Amino acid sequence: MSALILDYFGDWRTRRLTCPTCGWTGTFGEGWTECHAALQDCECPGDHRAGDRPILAILPFPTLREWEAHEARLSPAEQAYIGEVREGRERFMAHKLKRAGELPDLPGEALDLAWDQAGGEVVIRLGQREVWREPVRYESLWRYEQVLALLREKYGTRLRDLAPTPASEYHLYGDQTTALRAVARLRKRLRRDWRAGKAGTPMNPWAQSMNTDEHR
Repeated sequence: MSALILDYFGDWRTRRLTCPTCGWTGTFGEGWTECHAALQDCECPGDHRAGDRPILAILPFPTLREWEAHEARLSPAEQAYIGEVREGRERFMAHKLKRAGELPDLPGEALDLAWDQAGGEVVIRLGQREVWREPVRYESLWRYEQVLALLREKYGTRLRDLAPTPASEYHLYGDQTTALRAVARLRKRLRRDWRAGKAGTPMNPWAQSMNTDEHR
């Protein structure tokens, strides 16, 4: 069965859901819910013995634009939340790395950088040296890709690694089960390009991710 896609600004709090397998009926909040970065889903809480519990409904979280479009209807708590989201996004846009030229010159023929986190900021490090810092974002594989492209533009094939530290993994990966493999592939490509660069083989430029941070 296909899960029902609900509208956050609709009647999802009172709408009755029915499990086609066991016949359970109830609201979204009465089911077994799990929260992810961009949505919440509801599984049937009924008796399915050894069978898989069907996901009855999915509730996508609004983007910032959608929140703002419904701002007059929001509760004081929701309006305060939107204010925090807007403030965080504005701070990120003001302080994020935008151009490769903002990065410092670094010595060495093999740059093994770390993607670290200190408090609410991502910190790019070369050993004990801080190369760059900016506000952290949740499930930020897209940002890792963007920063990596700028690092590659600045340092070329001397960039051998951009290794996430344990402190950065929660915000970098979040609930994205494929993000760990994606980062591993990018790091593998860096090492391959570093070896090719040492051999004088021309490399293709790295394209920046076009993903945005609108829903954060």
